[in-house]
Amino acid sequence: MPRLPLLSLIAVTALSGCRERAPSPSPAENALPITVRAGNMSAPDSAASGWTRVHVDDGAEKHIVVLFRLPAESTPDDVAAFVAALDTAPATPAPAVAIGGPEVGARSDVIVRLAGGVYVLACVRRGDDGHRHASAGESAVVHVRGTAVADTTPAPKHTQTVRLMDFAYAGDEQWAAGQQLLRIENTGAQDHQLRLARLRDGATMAQWMEAENPDSVATTVAGMARIGAGEIAYLPVDLTIGRYVVYCLIADPARKLPHIELGMLRAIDVR
Repeated sequence: MPRLPLLSLIAVTALSGCRERAPSPSPAENALPITVRAGNMSAPDSAASGWTRVHVDDGAEKHIVVLFRLPAESTPDDVAAFVAALDTAPATPAPAVAIGGPEVGARSDVIVRLAGGVYVLACVRRGDDGHRHASAGESAVVHVRGTAVADTTPAPKHTQTVRLMDFAYAGDEQWAAGQQLLRIENTGAQDHQLRLARLRDGATMAQWMEAENPDSVATTVAGMARIGAGEIAYLPVDLTIGRYVVYCLIADPARKLPHIELGMLRAIDVR
């Protein structure tokens, strides 16, 4: 398959649409609001276990917040060591597990399942100096109340399921237009993400893959940030009719190649 030019990979990660007002959580969901500004992140110190709608207000600064679950017995020193390791690690540093978060796009919400324990919220975007924003203060710790296993509250009612594998997406190739809730399941062994971009009318997948300026070919709509093996999360999207592409830019630790170059992209028709 054709490889995206390096400049395209960098430019695609910087795309961002207009933010929408965060919808109110359903009665079955908790809420976890997160505010990120350059060098700072604020979030509640504690949260209840169960399905939780995470909303990130980043002031249009294009941050990428991922929730990482650490062992329940983790100490402040363990948290500091994790944040330091995250800056250079090719994958999520053990023993933490990534459970998702909002990528760039018009919607800054995701729904994740929180079990009792310690969570680190961290911005994984890299600055011009090559370091992740988390290492410059954009992280927070949330203690989740409840048992170590998430409660049995029914999962959100979804409209599509997308399975993330090593290295492909599985699921329907045709989605309905309008407000949808995507169930994202990572069935692979590595961390993955789902970025969703709408091709501009008349543009082709080949043009998007070869474009030096992806913004001239497609508009990023939404995305599920890094999510670990075996994890499930939900992504609300509002889709217009058209041709879309889903893709993953996380790098394979061994080959140092973005997953998209290993085949992890797929075209979606929205009707």
